[in-house]
Amino acid sequence: MLHLAKQVGLTAAIVLVCNALHEIGHLVAAKALGYEAAIRINSVSLVGGAQDWRDAALVDAAGPLVTVLLAIIGVALSKRGGTLGPTIVFAALMMRILATAVSVQAPNDEARISEALGLGTWGVPAMVVGLLAILMLLSARRSAIGWRWLLGAWIGASLGFVVVVFGEPHLPALTV
Repeated sequence: MLHLAKQVGLTAAIVLVCNALHEIGHLVAAKALGYEAAIRINSVSLVGGAQDWRDAALVDAAGPLVTVLLAIIGVALSKRGGTLGPTIVFAALMMRILATAVSVQAPNDEARISEALGLGTWGVPAMVVGLLAILMLLSARRSAIGWRWLLGAWIGASLGFVVVVFGEPHLPALTV
């Protein structure tokens, strides 16, 4: 039971950190392109909007690229054993699965890029989720995680995403 509780807490914390780093990726890209941007726990918006589709696509791509990079780091950490590596990969995968599901109502980062490239709404999201699923399988094989890990990771990710989604309206935005 203690092991399960630790996994729940670890996963919830990693979801919050990965989500923050994803949004910081968007912010860094916006600043590198010369934009003023507002960052929240679950979004970044350009003050005044993007000047062209290229800038919008670069800012949109930065968050998912950070998320994929985090998953690659997680796979590398999985070689060491333990649960940190696969938990990072799981958090990254779940972030993009949930974001893709939300795209049914409002296109997420990958969906907007996919539409701008003429690949339809689901082309790029499917590629990103597919890549992250492959990385999750690699990580799981390397670390020999089991069903108890998955249960703890699932509960922890669920709690982490509840904080991210329902916390956004109650937390301030930072404009930089």
